[in-house]
Amino acid sequence: MTEIYPDDGRLVNATPAPTRISGLPDDDHATFLQLWQKWQQHSNKNKLLSVYYDGHRAFQDLGISIPPQMTRTKAALGWPQKVVTMLSRRHVFEGYSLNGAPDAFEANEILSANNYDLDLAQAITSAYKHSFSLLTVTQGDETIGEPPVVVQARDAEWSAALWDTRRRIIEAALTIDKTDKYGQPTGAIMYTHTAIWRFDARENGGGWQAEKLGDTPNRIFVEALCYDPQLNRPLGHSRITREVRYLTDAAVRTMVRAETSAEFFSSPQRYVLGAERADFAGQDRWSAIMARVQVLEPNENGDIPSVGQFSQMTMSPHLEMYRQLAQNLCAATNLPQSAIGVFAENPASAEAMQASEAALADEAEYQWRIFAAPLRRTLQNIIMIRDKLDEPPAESWKTSVKWTPARYSSPSSAADFAVKMVSAFPSLQESQTLMRRAGLTEDDLADINAEIRKKNAVSLLDRALAATNNENVVDENAENAENSDVTNNDGDDNVNSAGNNNGGNGNGNNLNANNPMNTRNRVKRNIKLPGGTKTPIN
Repeated sequence: MTEIYPDDGRLVNATPAPTRISGLPDDDHATFLQLWQKWQQHSNKNKLLSVYYDGHRAFQDLGISIPPQMTRTKAALGWPQKVVTMLSRRHVFEGYSLNGAPDAFEANEILSANNYDLDLAQAITSAYKHSFSLLTVTQGDETIGEPPVVVQARDAEWSAALWDTRRRIIEAALTIDKTDKYGQPTGAIMYTHTAIWRFDARENGGGWQAEKLGDTPNRIFVEALCYDPQLNRPLGHSRITREVRYLTDAAVRTMVRAETSAEFFSSPQRYVLGAERADFAGQDRWSAIMARVQVLEPNENGDIPSVGQFSQMTMSPHLEMYRQLAQNLCAATNLPQSAIGVFAENPASAEAMQASEAALADEAEYQWRIFAAPLRRTLQNIIMIRDKLDEPPAESWKTSVKWTPARYSSPSSAADFAVKMVSAFPSLQESQTLMRRAGLTEDDLADINAEIRKKNAVSLLDRALAATNNENVVDENAENAENSDVTNNDGDDNVNSAGNNNGGNGNGNNLNANNPMNTRNRVKRNIKLPGGTKTPIN
């Protein structure tokens, strides 16, 4: 099988740029041709990277040790895909935040309508595969069911961009979104600082037609997500580097050599000394090898033929080489060896797993800082198109991007960390940030907060019902006390009357004041406070 995408920068099956584009000004036409040339320049390389990522790289035979029939083996190895996805899976988008407040600009509805978290994950994967990807923001057509703002992720295999070094943003971008049955472009969109253009190929080779989709307020609504950008390569590098490609090819050859050795291992070579060719007449090679009993007559000299077997080939050299190639790949890409099937004899502990993934987590956190600026500008683009603004809100520059923690931590270590932090800083007991550092996602925090609010609401309701019941009980007691007072007042009159009858002794009033019955009746009298509580009079 011949590799169709060379790795030396040569153009293969290059698609010529449209020569006739009606309705496009000269300045924009020059920008279009520049973008088209840039896309063609990297097209073969991007296709080659996709071939490696998909595991479709043809077997690269050196023509030395492998039999010709084994070269037809369709060997495949998924190392390049692991190199990309192991890092991209560390980027789990949790939303935007402004001074700790989520969704300060009320954009979550638009993000949800665009499946933003899924598109962003795919854009990050594409960036690691091809060095960059694009996020475009345009006005949506609500009459056909589109959201008011459309956010799309664009693959670098079908996109190109010009970089503005001074402003450190994209100057112009081109995305090809239509192809014919032969894979040739038939439609594209160009984004500039002044306008958005739509291009469509006419039938029967009639050139292309340009249509302006709208003017832009000196701002391009395209952002690039780049992997490891450098000063000389602002649009980044691919994770599938030349070293990764070489190690993958070498590992595939090692696998084929191991399979070839396994064929000889399963049918070891034997030899016969002192036999005649006629002894094996009528037997094919397989039956001669696999026959359980060989009956051989003595030769003409009376010697009995001797049968022997060559030493079997061992698989150890191939397995050791494969293991070494795997270790080299992990060293080059910061992957843990367990990610590509290289395990230790003893199961790894949680601390060992965390240590093995530390380098990969560091790289993920570094990429968060790189992605923060373009993702913040993407949010600004959404707000500007939705609210029809000529510039983003001033507060939007303070927006931060939230991610799920990239470092692995066991539940026990996370809980221990949280307990120690609360012990040292009691004010962090209800901190959302501490919960995130402990490994809880935004969905987990939302569920926890909802449960807390529900529990508090039930508690408040229970307290309100209890207070109402207590008030009713107090009112009932007060009513009973008032009724009792009426009865007791009658008794008091009788006692007072009796006291008055003894007033001849001059102590009637004192007797009345010191009457225990009268004191008891006075304690039962109550007053009603504004809060509804009955309080006895002392």
